[in-house]
Amino acid sequence: MNVRGFLYGIATVSLSLLIPAAPVSATVLAAGPHQALARHPAFVGRPAASQTLDFVVHAPLRNRAELEQLTLMQGDENSPIYHHFLSVAQFRSRYAPTAATIARLSTALRSRGFAITKVESQLIHVSGTAATVERAFNVHLGLVRNKDGSTRAVPNEQLAELPELKAANAVVAGLAYQLPPQPDSHPVKVSPANRFSPSGPYWFDDLKQAYDYPENQALDGRGVTIATVGFSDFSGDDEKLYFNHEHLGGVGSIGSPPAQFHLRFPGSLPFNPNDGDSFEANLDVAMTSGSAPGATVFGIAAPATAGEGFLLAYSFIDEEDAFDVVSTSFGECELLFTAAYNGGQDFTGILQAYHDLFLQGNSEGITFVFSSGDDAGLPCPQIGYFFDGPGLSFSDLPGTSIWSDDPAVTSVGGTSLVTSFAPPALTSTYVSEQALDDKILGPEDPFGTGNVITNGLFGAGGGPSTIFPKPAYQNSANTGSSFRSDPDVGMQVGGCPFIVNPITGQPDRVQCNPTDSAVFLFVGLQLDAFIGTSVSAPEFAGLLAQRVQGLNSRLGNVNPYIYKLAAANATNHAFHQGIPSRNGVVNLPAGTLGWNPVVGVGTPDARVFVARTKDLPAGDPQTLSNP
Repeated sequence: MNVRGFLYGIATVSLSLLIPAAPVSATVLAAGPHQALARHPAFVGRPAASQTLDFVVHAPLRNRAELEQLTLMQGDENSPIYHHFLSVAQFRSRYAPTAATIARLSTALRSRGFAITKVESQLIHVSGTAATVERAFNVHLGLVRNKDGSTRAVPNEQLAELPELKAANAVVAGLAYQLPPQPDSHPVKVSPANRFSPSGPYWFDDLKQAYDYPENQALDGRGVTIATVGFSDFSGDDEKLYFNHEHLGGVGSIGSPPAQFHLRFPGSLPFNPNDGDSFEANLDVAMTSGSAPGATVFGIAAPATAGEGFLLAYSFIDEEDAFDVVSTSFGECELLFTAAYNGGQDFTGILQAYHDLFLQGNSEGITFVFSSGDDAGLPCPQIGYFFDGPGLSFSDLPGTSIWSDDPAVTSVGGTSLVTSFAPPALTSTYVSEQALDDKILGPEDPFGTGNVITNGLFGAGGGPSTIFPKPAYQNSANTGSSFRSDPDVGMQVGGCPFIVNPITGQPDRVQCNPTDSAVFLFVGLQLDAFIGTSVSAPEFAGLLAQRVQGLNSRLGNVNPYIYKLAAANATNHAFHQGIPSRNGVVNLPAGTLGWNPVVGVGTPDARVFVARTKDLPAGDPQTLSNP
């Protein structure tokens, strides 16, 4: 709640002094290419021996088990340390790697010719020439093409382990090659001429009425700072159109437009109305701002040309301690980090590094929210899809998505929403929801391997992790697994994607459901409709901002609260349950109560969730109670 000055290399300033929608650069060092999937990249040349490469080394936490317990107790209302959060200095003194550990690792790296450019609580930022990288890690480097047309150097072999780093269980991140995480949003082929139907497309205020938010005068996220994290900048012009349409700003305004700021890392992508990463940035900022229009929202664009650019962004967020809620709508199959998919080399240490950063943020009171993915319960191609062929057919397998699988974050899946429909009234009260996958009927080649996937699905992702054990807060939920299972909650996702098949260049045929829904969004000054868990995650982040405002306290890991609330759902009715759910793994009929791997513990009744049942509910859209 108390915003501190931030931005490395820039005079410390208050966030309130920044100009809304003005680009701001964080002087965070861009690292090298992505790391996880050990399939041979398509090289376009060799780097010069003198080319500079940047990467990071993650030094593991001290007292991690204690920290895990601390963050859960901070989220437990019955705990004596409920919402007693740490400062960055307090975290470092007890849980961060010691100065001696950092010194030993730094000395080992310098002895091999590397320079140390910055040290954070957990990350050592490292720089060296291509020749130094090849010599130190016993690899050969080649150039691969980035999305923006630039190139980066990546190795063609597994990195040799440095003994000093291995002894400290440190992890090198940002050198080896991986497939980049993908956004969880998709366009929908619908006509935006008619806004109103029983299943949308919806505006943000339609969703606030349907999910029973408190009226805007009671809670709107004021005093709370939210960050959305992706690879691209967002469009302030599109956001202005979006909120002006519902009379927040512009002609006939009934309220001020949300406060939105740009924060771009070096190597991030500029806004491009034809790029999916920019669709994602617009959607994330729009949904968080719409759910909590009084909050301050930062659209953070992480380094897209960096290895593990998201790792750099989350470390920055932890170190600055300026954001209360953080929402991300990217992911990829968790199995791609396991040894089976990487020629025997295990990259799950990278996911542990992310987990340590999420723990640090939790201990400081930061809540991390992630979309659960859009491949239903089958997000992981068979191994042969990557390594055999070409010209072969394979199936997608059950699994879950990285980051969403982490017990220190809140994973959001969801549904297609059905509301009341009585034109010309704008009323959108809750009627029902369905969480049924859509079948993609054409063979796909999502990663361009020359092979095809024949059983693709669209729908909210979820399932058990293969890495993280079941956290204590899930003991009250029958997840059917001894591992962390996601999602935790659900909200509006929608369905019936418009997918251009990369093989044929034509739209895929999709078997859709009659009540598949969507939300509106402006991209490139054009109104369109979008679906995906990229809708549900940032909307839930906005709802969390309202709870932060109501409590006048950060939340940290909010999952203990979610599952405790859900355990009493029969009496408090905090969540809509019994929603028919199907994801290629489970097929649950209407009326099936409890947790499931599509909607988690259910979709929230917002006033119950934020403990403000005595407040009046948000009324019709475009009114003072629901602008």
